[in-house]
Amino acid sequence: MKKIILTIALVLLLASSAWADWTLVVSGVSEAGHYMKWKVVCTSDGGALSATNILALPGARLLRVGQGETLMLLKVSPGTGAVIPDNTIDIILSDAEQDALWTETTISKDAISWHDMSDDIDAYIPVLGPLYLTLNDIGTAGDQVTLYFISWRE
Repeated sequence: MKKIILTIALVLLLASSAWADWTLVVSGVSEAGHYMKWKVVCTSDGGALSATNILALPGARLLRVGQGETLMLLKVSPGTGAVIPDNTIDIILSDAEQDALWTETTISKDAISWHDMSDDIDAYIPVLGPLYLTLNDIGTAGDQVTLYFISWRE
């Protein structure tokens, strides 16, 4: 009987860590003419975030964020207080083939920073399909970073 209880406890422990996952919440912030500001609140699970198509998340679909937009600016806003990241932030945005469109490492975990989305490919990023987000391990489970995208929508 003890073996069965220990086996069940071990399975539950392993399953709970396998179910742990980053929480990504997409929502709109504002619109003016052809410009749209939207955000992704990223809450860590204590590990790195593997490439995730942020345009497939429910909030992005409701906002109709995606194909046909051009990413122009990105504001990175680390969490504060109890949710401040323990580590600097590394971000990779990739296209449908998972080729990097924009990469930035060692972004401050303590202060807001702005980034030009044309830095890596010498053009503002056209969103032609999936947009994959990859983040490093920013620290303890529950640590947060919010990504504010300013895009142009035709």
